[in-house]
Amino acid sequence: MKFIIKIFLMGILSYLLPFYFAWWTIALGAGLISLLIRGSNFNSFNGGVIAGGLVWFYLSFTIDSATNSILSEKIALLINLTDSIWLIYASTLIGALVTGLGSLTGSLLRSILSPKKMSRNEYVSYS
Repeated sequence: MKFIIKIFLMGILSYLLPFYFAWWTIALGAGLISLLIRGSNFNSFNGGVIAGGLVWFYLSFTIDSATNSILSEKIALLINLTDSIWLIYASTLIGALVTGLGSLTGSLLRSILSPKKMSRNEYVSYS
């Protein structure tokens, strides 16, 4: 359940933050969510990739369809792509990786900042 909540919160932050700040703040938002909500490093990365990928695919697809693919078709011709959809895929991949790595960073930062639990053997005194 925490995994779904993390994906939802990261998706909201990944959608809202670029409207007010630079595009790379999606990594900061995902890192903050992973810092606040405990989870494994693997789940944090995967949650960030899913949330960032879905949001960036939605945003790039809606922008591309709203502008009738004028700019993306010209860029696709410029870099010898067969279809402009590959630019949407590339932007989705970049957004997913940035959000996933930001989320992984937040999870690793949480493991550094949280106090270490002592094992049972460390409580035993042999004096």
